[in-house]
Amino acid sequence: MDAIDAHLMDLLQADCSRSLAELGKEVGLSVSAVKERLSKLRARGDVRAYVALINPRTLGYALCAFVQVRVDGRKNEHAFLEAALRLPEVQECHHVSGDFSYLLKMWARSLQDLEQLVDRLKSRSGVARVHTSVVLSSPKDQVTGMTARP
Repeated sequence: MDAIDAHLMDLLQADCSRSLAELGKEVGLSVSAVKERLSKLRARGDVRAYVALINPRTLGYALCAFVQVRVDGRKNEHAFLEAALRLPEVQECHHVSGDFSYLLKMWARSLQDLEQLVDRLKSRSGVARVHTSVVLSSPKDQVTGMTARP
């Protein structure tokens, strides 16, 4: 990755709806050169997707929670992951070190909805422990802004 690729990634993080012409103007390249670079960045996995970030509250999800789950046994981990990844309320799933196996970021419509979701996770075979933290506020909640460096 060179400085131009890094600049392109910074621009995409800020607003991925920019046209190839706009991006080219910013980095000093032609539309075809920008298109080629973006294709390479996608092929390498450096740019994973272009998405619209929708406010979950707009869709009726009022509550965010982080759920830590300890799963015992490799076979159980696979089954747990299959179940957790199917839940649309699970927005992020991270395999982590420490006392727990996974950290999930989940959105629910209400406390009752969250309780039912957590109970479904707890009922999975091999789930040894679950710890839920409800988000009270998010002074910083951004999925972009990491600076790309060549």
